[in-house]
Amino acid sequence: MGKVVSVKGRWISDKHIKAYKEGIFSNLFKAIKEDPELSLEIRMNDEAKVYYRKKKILTTSLSYSGKFKVTMLDKNYYKGKKAPSINIGDMHNLRSLTLIRKYFGEAKRLVYFNTVGEEFSFQQSIALGNHSFANRFLVVDMEWEFSQAGIKSSDRIKITRPDLVIVDTEKNENGFNDIYLAELKVGTGAKDGKSGIIDHVDKTFNIIQKPEACAALINDVKSIIANKIDLGIITGEPKEFHYDERPKMMLISAYRGEMEREELEKEAQKACAEAERIGMEKPVCILYNALIKL
Repeated sequence: MGKVVSVKGRWISDKHIKAYKEGIFSNLFKAIKEDPELSLEIRMNDEAKVYYRKKKILTTSLSYSGKFKVTMLDKNYYKGKKAPSINIGDMHNLRSLTLIRKYFGEAKRLVYFNTVGEEFSFQQSIALGNHSFANRFLVVDMEWEFSQAGIKSSDRIKITRPDLVIVDTEKNENGFNDIYLAELKVGTGAKDGKSGIIDHVDKTFNIIQKPEACAALINDVKSIIANKIDLGIITGEPKEFHYDERPKMMLISAYRGEMEREELEKEAQKACAEAERIGMEKPVCILYNALIKL
């Protein structure tokens, strides 16, 4: 598949990867991999960020001078409360798996009581369950965002941050692998307001229509996959992908009863109708029964 190096895109350097596999971050990586509630995501500027319930609780970065830096949980998560007792930014503490686990435990508790929401854990479960080339769908990234930093303000577009970026490991009828910008809905409580499905469809269409955004997405997908293969996050026999130049939308809806299923089906129909109205290909709609039967 080949290593993709992108100065502007989402990728981390070989030195950064080596630090996770066998260097200063090896115990940190071990703690992340053993905790199914944590996810390591590749970001711009040679940064890797650890998320819990969509919230960033740790960042590792490599400066131009070659020095590693660790940034802890933002202070806004513990205003009026005790900060994590472990300074995980201390490189000495990063050698202790016990201290790392303690930091993550404390940071997770602070985040949990700050932002409780069922979609967070469901999104994480989908990502963890689709990190293999053996699956039909491969989750590449969470909360991807098109950077418009270098674009004139008059040319900028209103965009959404898709919950998941997903690659179809099977080729479409034209011989290309589709990239999906996926929105996740759990139940019916978060379908209205500013984050309503019509708004998501319109803003996703803005991304699909902008060549610069499509090119940035494909570039990021290539580099993130390469990094995550090196780190062992994505498993299985690698496949050679040929990406369709325009991404598509996916709507994943999880229901916990017949009433929610009916309501979410109506939301999917609204999404398809809006897509047809604006000239966008209909989103792929997946309904998932979230009830656990014993």
